[in-house]
Amino acid sequence: MKFTLSTITKCSGRLGVLGGLDRLPNLSLATPAIIFHTKGGSIPHISKEAMQHVCNEPSFLHLSISNTLHMQDAVQASSMTIAEFIAQTNCAALLFPRDPSEIPIPGVPEKELLPVYTRNGRRNISLEQYMTLVESFRPDAYVPLYDGDTDMHSSKKREQKSLDRTEKFVEQCLEWHRGSDTLRSCRIIGPVVGGYNEKLRENSIEFLRKSDDLFAGYLIDGLHMNGPSVARLDGTALLPIVTNVCKQLPEEKVRFCFGSYDPILVLEMVAAGVDIFDTSYVYLKAAQEHRALVFSYDVTSTEQHTTELDTTDARWAEDFGPLLAGCQCYTCQKHSRAYVHHLYNTREMLGPILLMMHNLHHYIEYFKTIREHVRNDTLPELKKHLAGQKTLPPYEPPKEDKVQTPAAQKETSELTEEEKQNKKQRA
Repeated sequence: MKFTLSTITKCSGRLGVLGGLDRLPNLSLATPAIIFHTKGGSIPHISKEAMQHVCNEPSFLHLSISNTLHMQDAVQASSMTIAEFIAQTNCAALLFPRDPSEIPIPGVPEKELLPVYTRNGRRNISLEQYMTLVESFRPDAYVPLYDGDTDMHSSKKREQKSLDRTEKFVEQCLEWHRGSDTLRSCRIIGPVVGGYNEKLRENSIEFLRKSDDLFAGYLIDGLHMNGPSVARLDGTALLPIVTNVCKQLPEEKVRFCFGSYDPILVLEMVAAGVDIFDTSYVYLKAAQEHRALVFSYDVTSTEQHTTELDTTDARWAEDFGPLLAGCQCYTCQKHSRAYVHHLYNTREMLGPILLMMHNLHHYIEYFKTIREHVRNDTLPELKKHLAGQKTLPPYEPPKEDKVQTPAAQKETSELTEEEKQNKKQRA
């Protein structure tokens, strides 16, 4: 995997091209860019055929072991690579420990193990188990095992522990990689950790630079704990850390930073020097919040814009216009706001599918605009345009908990301990 840097602007970040994969030498990705966040190797709610209506070009896929771990035995028995197993041979498969859309389950990590949050609950993964998984999958690139479970509320002790564990994991992974014939064509991405401690971040980079020739790029992690809350992150504390890290990383290596970041914060991180993000923001908006992305990225527009459209709002019940006027995506060309609202009310599976198709298309076009502004060094204008748009109140999940009646509460309280135990066992 090779990154070619083409332009560095004064105020708007940098342009480049990621490519040079051994398996897919003709595949390239213009940066700043996004790679597609997946669940079990598939883009959530989007089939391979439906994806052709969004993007019919080969792309880069973000795979996490939290939702692919259960596939290991099947992949190993088939003797296929993970890309072949998920029928995405024309796409690059990049393997990471964490899913940026999932909130980790609280708990204290064990010394030699890393907690992974699978669909069957929390599992502790050893380095040997992880590298065996990587050898079974043979991805185009992967990140060594590392401890990045820190955020702005983490203590100094936790940040130091994150760095110490990561250095130990990475050393052992690199030793395994050097001795593995299976991983000879796989590229490695170095994890930069250290929480919000600039000194620890510098130590992490210094450690990784000792093996710089082995790393095809770097992942900036440990800034948050993943999940929907990342969209509400305040960049005041985050941006100085990201900016300082990017200044110390080699310019000729690509820089990844994953999470469901707000589009304005994405612009600021692009200006700081980050090259590649993921689409977990799109997924969380469509599948969990039932919202369509409708923010404007046309700086010449003088209309009043809103960043999101809440498809659960009853006022769209008889609105037969598209989700976003002028949008060329499949959803907006074929369906209306009223129909998408109806799909939500009836809990139809087609609802999140259509929202995902629209949101992905909108986000892809947004990054095309970002690259154009970086090329012209006008990214601050785009940021100002987005900042002036109206935002919806933060999403709150519906309260579906049933309120127990006084009679039911009394009945429960009158049960004997034996009856309570029997009831619990039956449950």
